[in-house]
Amino acid sequence: MRYVILVTSLILCGCTSVSPNKVDAKLASWQGSNISTLIQIWGLPTTEREIQGMKYAEWNSKEVSNRPSINLGIGGFGSRIFGSIGTTLFGGRKESHCLVQVAYDSQGQVKTSSWKGDPDTCYDSIPEKE
Repeated sequence: MRYVILVTSLILCGCTSVSPNKVDAKLASWQGSNISTLIQIWGLPTTEREIQGMKYAEWNSKEVSNRPSINLGIGGFGSRIFGSIGTTLFGGRKESHCLVQVAYDSQGQVKTSSWKGDPDTCYDSIPEKE
């Protein structure tokens, strides 16, 4: 019984997620920074564009991971017959994406920012501001 509780606890801990509010707060901390500082710390943006005097920089990230899995199976062994049935639960490959967009003015000051995608991936993609 202890083993079942331990395995269940590990599975539930592996599924915890970052709240969108935490991602918003982390991104908001960069508000008012200079775009050159962001590029220096975040790296080169994936895309840049200008619309009606406002400039936009976008960072697009992708995270690929293998999720933990549980394999269940039953088997039989007879005099001349062997058979088994099995399945995998929860596992497989997981892809998650994040797009962060920052708008800045002609002086390079960040005016607005937004994100969309997986909160965990976005939280990991946005550097901590010192």
